[in-house]
Amino acid sequence: MLPVAFTIFNYPVSSFGIFLIMGFLVGIFLIWRLSRAWDLDEEKILDLTLLTFLGGLFGARIYFVLEHLSIFTPNLTKIILINKFPGFSFWGGFLGGWLTLFFLAKNKKEDFWQLADIAVIGFLGSLIFSDLGCFLGGCNVGVKTNLFFAVPVVGLIGRRFPVQILEALLFSGVLFNIWSQAIRFHARGKIVSLSLIYIGIIKFFIEPLKQNHDERKILSLVLFFLGITIYYKVMRKNLILDIKRVGISFSKIITNPDFRKLVFDRFNKYWYNQTTLFFWNIKNFKKIIRRFNVRFSFKNH
Repeated sequence: MLPVAFTIFNYPVSSFGIFLIMGFLVGIFLIWRLSRAWDLDEEKILDLTLLTFLGGLFGARIYFVLEHLSIFTPNLTKIILINKFPGFSFWGGFLGGWLTLFFLAKNKKEDFWQLADIAVIGFLGSLIFSDLGCFLGGCNVGVKTNLFFAVPVVGLIGRRFPVQILEALLFSGVLFNIWSQAIRFHARGKIVSLSLIYIGIIKFFIEPLKQNHDERKILSLVLFFLGITIYYKVMRKNLILDIKRVGISFSKIITNPDFRKLVFDRFNKYWYNQTTLFFWNIKNFKKIIRRFNVRFSFKNH
């Protein structure tokens, strides 16, 4: 744990604050790159991104304060002292950002689903760095455990499960997967719907590993079903028919050995391709950056 990264003239600079800024910059970069790929007005998109980020930040802070009123009630000025009293809520940030983007899209007469597809990419990038900042800052700590990779947390007794690192790794995998779909042609709303499904699943299984989760498993399910609803709406598919197909396929897996072998062969091939792609991306990270054609000017060339 490293709650305070360094001090400037006796003013402590928190690790969480540094990673929060880094997450914002990475999110902005991903959104900018996606806007260029889709040939959209980059300045307008970046303006909307900044306002959405501020809305999400406000929502995340207010939700966190409401969850920990006993800490902030004696002195309400603590609410704005983020450096000394760090803490943001994922659920508050998501709700604040979603509502802000919705009203901005309505006011500017923009396509909300297209903006949401772009915004969720930046959101995923920001989540990764905010989790890393939480790990260093000691927020959203994990449950007590005696596992060999458990870590001590400042101000708490016992070693804790590094749930923030696990969550950051899982979100990184989602971002890799979603990015490859986002840069290709897709129905508007598909990217945000898939992202919500993945985030909901991750949160559902991750939340019990955190010290304080309470009702958050329910919120994870809400996020998952929201993603499912949006997906079937924008893709114009029939959920009932898909459920029936899954049921038929499942029964075939149990009763038909040839079909079972075919399914497992396809799964093994898919797993091999995804694993190979993941490690190839890590090995050739510099090549990928060059392929992105990174420029530091927001003007079209």
